[in-house]
This record gives sequence, C-alpha cells and structure tokens, in this order.
Amino acid sequence: MENKIKCGIYARVSTDRQGDSIENQVGQGTEYIKRLGDEYDTENIEVFRDEAVSGYYTSVFDRAEMKRAIEYAREKKIQLLVFKEVSRVGRDKQENPAIIGMFEQYGVRVIAINDNYDSMNKDNITFDILSVLSEQESRKTSVRVSTARKQKAARGQWNGEPPYGYIVNPETKRLEIHEERGKIPPLVFDLYVNRGMGTFKVAEYLNKKGYVTKNGKLWSRETVNRLIRNQAYIGQVAYGTRRNVLKREYDERGAMTKKKVQIKINRQEWQIVEDAHPALVDKELFYKAQKILMSRTHERGGAKRAHHPLTGVLVCGSCGEGMVCQKRSFKDKEYRYYICKTYHKYGREACSQANINADDIERAVVEAVRNKISRLPADTLLITADREQDIKKLTSELKDNNSRRDKLMKDQLDIFEQRELFPDDLYRSKMIEIKNSIAHLEEEKEIIEKQIEGIKEKITESSSLQHIIEEFKELDIEDVGRLRVLIHETVGSITVKGDNLRIEYVYDFDS
Repeated sequence: MENKIKCGIYARVSTDRQGDSIENQVGQGTEYIKRLGDEYDTENIEVFRDEAVSGYYTSVFDRAEMKRAIEYAREKKIQLLVFKEVSRVGRDKQENPAIIGMFEQYGVRVIAINDNYDSMNKDNITFDILSVLSEQESRKTSVRVSTARKQKAARGQWNGEPPYGYIVNPETKRLEIHEERGKIPPLVFDLYVNRGMGTFKVAEYLNKKGYVTKNGKLWSRETVNRLIRNQAYIGQVAYGTRRNVLKREYDERGAMTKKKVQIKINRQEWQIVEDAHPALVDKELFYKAQKILMSRTHERGGAKRAHHPLTGVLVCGSCGEGMVCQKRSFKDKEYRYYICKTYHKYGREACSQANINADDIERAVVEAVRNKISRLPADTLLITADREQDIKKLTSELKDNNSRRDKLMKDQLDIFEQRELFPDDLYRSKMIEIKNSIAHLEEEKEIIEKQIEGIKEKITESSSLQHIIEEFKELDIEDVGRLRVLIHETVGSITVKGDNLRIEYVYDFDS
C-alpha cells in the first residue's frame, strides 16, 4: 500500500445551489482513478472541495481547498490530482496554466477527465486552449444571466433580496407588501420629512420602539439612509444601477490577485420600470426626502468645517505635527488662530512654533496660489482637443488589436478541432506560432490601454485645473466654506516654520 501512487480529487461548484454536483465530480474522479490500474491507491483518495466559489472572480490561489491541494503536492502527499474538467480548475486563461505548472513542478500528474487532458503528455497548448474556452464560456454565462435578469426587471419582477417592508411573490416574482414590516418604511419617511428628524434620530426612534432590521439587528444611520434612497418604495424596479467587473492587481513580484468590484452605472443607462409593485410611499414625499438627503450631505461636506480651510493640509515645520484652528474672543470680537498640535497638547516647551492668525495665513496661501496660476503659459489648457484626437487614434488601434486577436483565437480553435488532420510537428509549430502572436497582441493591447488611461488622466487634470483657475479668479476669501474646498483641491500640504511658508501643490504648475 505504501508504494502505491497517492491520489487526490479537486471539485468545485460556484453556488451552493449546485452542492450535489460536488459529489458527482468526486464520484467521476474516483471511478476514473480505479480504472488507471492497481498501482494507484484508491482506498485513501484525498478530496479537495471548494463550494460556492466563482471560477472567474475568485483567484485560484485564494481558494482554501486549492491552497490545501498545493500544500499536499508540496509535501509529496499526492502524486496524482484529478479534475472533472479544466473549468473546475478555474475560468481564467492566465491563472490556469500557472496552477498546473505549479503541480507539475512538485511532481504531481494532473488529469482533466472530460477534456482528455493529461499533463504526462506535455500538451500545454491544448490546456491553454481549453482554459481560453472555459473563460469565454464563463463570460457567455454571465451575459446570459445578466440578460435574463434584465428581462425580469422589464416585466417588473424583482431580482434578489426584497427591500425591507416587502416580500417576493414566489409565483409572479413581484414585490408584495409585508403585513407587519410594510408599516415601517412610511413611518421612516414621515419621521425624516414631516417631523424633521435626521437619519441618526430616526434610527434611535425605531430602536426605542423595538423595531429591528430584516436581519434582526438594530437600525443605524446607514440602514435608514439606504432605505430612504431606495426607489422600490415608490413602486419602481431599477435594474443596471451597478455592474460587476473583474479587477486584476499585481504586486512588485508580479504575483496576481483578483477581485470582483462593483462600479456605478450612469443613471441614464438604468432600466426603470414604473408601477411594478404597490408603493409604500408617495412620490412627492419620496422626492422631498431625496432633496433633504442631498442638502444635508452637502452641509456635512462643507459647512460643518467651513471655519477651518487649512485644517488637514497645514503642518508645523518645527515638529512635523498638523496644525488646528481655534477661536478666541476679545472685546466682543472673534479671532481665529492656527496652532500646532504638539504645543496644544504639551505646551511651548515641546514646540516653539507661534500661533498664526488664520485670516493672515489663508490670505497668504490664496495669493500664492493665484501667483502660481498667473504664471501658467497661455496655451496650457488648449491641448484637450489634441488629446481627444490621440484617444480616437488609440481607440481605433485597440479595436484593430481586438479584431486580430479574435481572428487568431478562432484560427487556433479551428486547428485544435481539426488536429487529427495535421502531422504532430506541424500542429505544434502552428499552435506555438499562433500562441506567440496572441501573447504579443495582448502585450500590445495592455500598452495601448495604459496610453489611453494616461491621456484621459491628463484631460481630467486639465479640466480640473481650468475649473480651479476660474474659481480662484472669482473667489471671495470671506466664503471660507468654498475656500476650504478649493485649497484642498489645489494644495497637498503647507508647511509653516516661523514666518516662512512652503506649499506643495497637487498639480505640477511648473511643467
């Protein structure tokens, strides 16, 4: 028994609804190993199970059971690892070859049963193609799921968990009002709009009354805020407000991690169905609540700290600590001063930087910024049109790159499907040639995308700079709220030592 080849089976399903297919994969793998011969240990097969794990969005190297399989391979606890098919490894054409290469490095033979792949045959090109096909199938599945959900939304049916106060009718798939919880959303809007409570006070009120969220937890400012923003309460179904995208990140060693990121979609692109289900709140009350939310958000962002324009950017040059603003009253007149945090905590013995009159230093900073702006070349902001042309040219190159890459992948697939017609040497040389061409195009694509991104950043910077120049020209220095916003958009840090100022700018005004 000890001399027999130690075996493992890796099984993965992407959702818990498919839990039974794990057993199917294990059963298929076990039967396959039994047919390999007596030299394989079929009595002590190690099974690695990753359940409810996406093959596209979750990195191979982030899966608990895959990591355990790698550890077993490293420690020579398995010499054979069987998968049902390549897609069970993952649906990422970049990661799949890397993980198989790792197992081979540890002396583990890898078999994908349904794809007739066996690492002993050293046919890496076949594995690469299967990985590409697996990733393409994943994307097609994602599109099919998205289309189905979009069609559901168009019919007024609900996708996902129902909002608080509703249930989903299992037959019609539409929202219906929950008998008990349905009373809470109208109460929230009434407290917020008609009784003038803030989101914190509304949450406090609900908690005192013993109401809990649908998860059985206490209400918070955030849960109240989300409820107030939800258009479902006026009978609308909104679809396409966010989209999942795959984000790959590389560290300094070139190791890749990936994660699913949600991005917000422009409101114009949303699909909104009116009167899809019974409303709990009338539209007039709902939109009043949205206006109050917006106004209070604006107040928190500006007016709350309007008397402290330099807080957060002003630094003491003597000790390196930040400087904060304090008010002093003398003979019925109020004065503002910026003082060093070290001095404020420990006294003058700890830091000798004198207090600075807030009006004086704010005026000096504004003059310094205006002076920088006035020395900008006249044509600084006149290059956006040229950059737009550059983007058009690069976008055209990117489109051409994608077309050539798609054609090569189609050629690769055609040759793969007809491989019996080619002599082995010719098949391998053609496939290697196409594989290298695709790799070259992918490198080229990455360069073009980075160039486009760089130009877009420059355009954004030019637009922001133009906006700041206009704002500084018209700025009333007494408007400390607006002054704070502009200073923080323009200045990275201001270091004061004695009477000297050193300003680090966000923008490179000198280039």
